[in-house]
Amino acid sequence: MRLDVFLTPGEVTPGEIAGRTVIVLDVLRATSTIVEALAAGAKAIYPVASIEDAIRLANSLGREEVLLCGERRCLPIEGFDLGNSPREFTPDRVAGKTLVMSTTNGTHAMMLAAGASRVLIGSLLNLDAVVEDLATSEAEPAFICAGRERFFAMEDAVCAGAMASRLMESRPGDWALNDGARAAIALQESFGTGEEMFTSIGAGKLLLAAGLEGDLAICADRNRHPLVPVLHERLIVLPVALRPAIERAG
Repeated sequence: MRLDVFLTPGEVTPGEIAGRTVIVLDVLRATSTIVEALAAGAKAIYPVASIEDAIRLANSLGREEVLLCGERRCLPIEGFDLGNSPREFTPDRVAGKTLVMSTTNGTHAMMLAAGASRVLIGSLLNLDAVVEDLATSEAEPAFICAGRERFFAMEDAVCAGAMASRLMESRPGDWALNDGARAAIALQESFGTGEEMFTSIGAGKLLLAAGLEGDLAICADRNRHPLVPVLHERLIVLPVALRPAIERAG
């Protein structure tokens, strides 16, 4: 069984992910915010790379039921409805809405997953739910860490390491790990995945400097939501079986 972790977007090649289940991780904050938004009842999310593409898509969909959201260098984009703080994505703001999202790192990483058979959105908020999906589907996963400005980011690596460790516990067997997977597991064992660790790393320090320390607690809230968003044909949604329960909760 094969398990790969790509610690930076630059490591990803089409051949490495073709036909596989890919998990995209941008723990601080895009994938965490996506999980939070769908748990709050958002209908669907379109990830797009550029601000211009986001505005164009939102206008084509019709602005009545569409919210523009995203950030550049941690801060909300001027003229957008929401930023990229998971605390903003409450049921009263996003329930029943379609979101168009553009972020510095996460949405770019999602574009790299083209060619995969399935693309899952992962974070600490839904760690066990992702692992359960991978275990029951008998996937040979590839984890894409969004990183920061396309370079290494500790928060994504330790999340990948935690998911890899849990998966191998759930499905014991002969796992073939790439160097990135071995490194991610070692980093998770050494540094953990808690809020305290987040405050000491580059991305966490940027959020603290921007006055967004409250985001760190949410993004470190392991297993906050038992759901697995799926990116399919440019759209991030929840599996149909989960949506009625989410809508009732909202």
